[in-house]
Formats: sequence, structure tokens, C-alpha cells
Amino acid sequence: MKAVRTILIAALSAVGLAAAPVANAGQTLCVYDPAGKAGNYYSLLNEFTLDAGTWGAEIEIKAYTDEQTASKDYQAGACDGVLATGVRMQRLNNFPSTIEAIGAIPDYSILKQMVKTLATSDGAAAKLKKGEHETVGFVPVGAAYLFVRDRNVDTVAELGGLRIATMDYDKAAPVLVERVGGVMVGADLGSIGPKFNNGGVDACYMSAPGYAPFELHRGLQSGGGIIKAPLAQGTLQLIVRHEKFPEGFSKKSRMWFYEHFDESLEIVLKAEGDIPSKYWIDIPAERQEEWDDMFLDVRVKLRDDTKAYDGQMLGVLRSLRCNKDSSRAECAEKRE
Repeated sequence: MKAVRTILIAALSAVGLAAAPVANAGQTLCVYDPAGKAGNYYSLLNEFTLDAGTWGAEIEIKAYTDEQTASKDYQAGACDGVLATGVRMQRLNNFPSTIEAIGAIPDYSILKQMVKTLATSDGAAAKLKKGEHETVGFVPVGAAYLFVRDRNVDTVAELGGLRIATMDYDKAAPVLVERVGGVMVGADLGSIGPKFNNGGVDACYMSAPGYAPFELHRGLQSGGGIIKAPLAQGTLQLIVRHEKFPEGFSKKSRMWFYEHFDESLEIVLKAEGDIPSKYWIDIPAERQEEWDDMFLDVRVKLRDDTKAYDGQMLGVLRSLRCNKDSSRAECAEKRE
């Protein structure tokens, strides 16, 4: 990623020409990347720390291949910030994590609009800070799709009775599975692949970058498929203890990640393109409304009953969807 530019910045920093005076030296970030130091997201954060040096921050990053460990280390105070999925960090602030709400963002253009709003709006900035924690960056990691071992399953009704692998820490998963009449089978990133591939479950959800490392083709190769109706937009979110960083760092950080949105999205689009076309299951237009209605029911329940979703964020996302397509049934209903 911009290798020449990175080398130049590093060289200048070494002689003290690129970096501004450090206000709060010694910040540490715990960075989750399934591929560790060899991964794209670790590389992205390396580039970020170089630019952050010009804002007065002096950041060291630690690579983690286990997200739960990275999250626990941050909450234990072992690092000043963490890069982890929004759903994993939901307990700290459900406003930023709600951009991952079920069915709330149907395409990447709307996700980019939302990330821009969060980077530029002072009102949004206030909501991104809760207690000592503040969300200072969003990285797209791909829409989560439902992988099914039987490609004949392409309606909401046909999900009834299926064993669906769900992340233990995902508050939305039980509500979604209950809504479709499925059977929830607890899993984590380490077990979801084997359970799906070996037939321990009938379905699981995953974004395209997870297809190859989790070898999900094994569970698809005997008549399976991927339902092309995004369940949610996965993101990695950078959360920090804001008092540990220089004045103005948070706003500059959010803008930096927005400006690198397309660069991160390329990773996702390549992964989606690498999946054989035979596995994708397109949802006919006349059935898409059925999926949208189910998604809406789940979001409203998670907003009202469990408080897992932030109502204000859901309202903004609804406005973005309806601005793009005012013919959607939800635009007249105004349930969010």
C-alpha cells in the first residue's frame, strides 16, 4: 500500500522532519487481523500510524489473530486502542456498532455515505464518544451473506428448521434465527467453518474475505450456495481511550479511514469476485421485499426489546436507503 510514500515518511520520521511534537507518547493499539502481521488490515494500520505521527501521536501496534483476545486486552487496559469488529465491541457503544444492523445497509455506496457522515459530522462525533471510549475509524470488511448447504433454500420461509451457526457474542443472531424459525447453533470464528463444512449446521453467515481462509467451498461443493441478500455490513472499528491521544486526533483519524475507504473496499470486492459464480444465489426482485420485511422486524425488535441497536442511527440509515430508493415499502411505514 503506497510503498514509496511509506518509505519516504518512515525515512523523514527517522530524522525528526515529518513528525509534529508528540503530545501523548507511547500509545498502543491492539489490531485484530485473521492473517496477523501478514494481513491487509495490519498493513493498513501500519500506514495509519505513520500518518498519525504527523498529528502528534506515537503509536505502536500489536497484531492479534484472535479477536476475542484483542478485545479483552483492550478492556483490561493492555492497550490504548483496539481494531475489532463493531459487533464485538457493541457493549462499549451501540451507536457506531449499529451500522452493522441486520439488513440496514444493502450496498457499499450507502456504507460509504455513512462512514463519511461519521467522519465529518460534529453531531455524530459526540455520539461516537461514550465514557472513556471513542470510535475513531471504520474499515469495510464486506457484506455478510448467508451460506447454505442446500442452494434450493432462497426464501425466508425455507430457513425454518435449519440449524444456523451464529456467533456467541452477536446479540442480533438469536433474534434473527428466532424470526425465521431456525435453530441456533453457537459458534465462533474458530469453529464456524468446520461446523458448516462437516454438516454440523445447515447454514452460516460470513463475508467474502472469510470464504477462502475458512475453506467454505467444502460446505458448498455438494449443492450449496450463497444467498445474495446482504445480512449486514461487517466493519472493523478503531476504538480508543480518547484521553490517551492528542487533541484533534479523533477527527483526523476518522477522516483518514474515510479517505482510505475505497482502498479497503478493493480487498472485499476482490474476495467477492474470487468466489465462483455458480455459488451465488440471486434473489428475484419480487422476493427481495420478503427479506427486507424480515430484516426490518429484527431491527425494530433489537432496538425496542434488547436495546442492542441505537434508534437514532437506525433512523439515519433508513433515510439513506429511502433517499436512494423511495419506492421501498419501509419509506411509507416509518417504523425506524
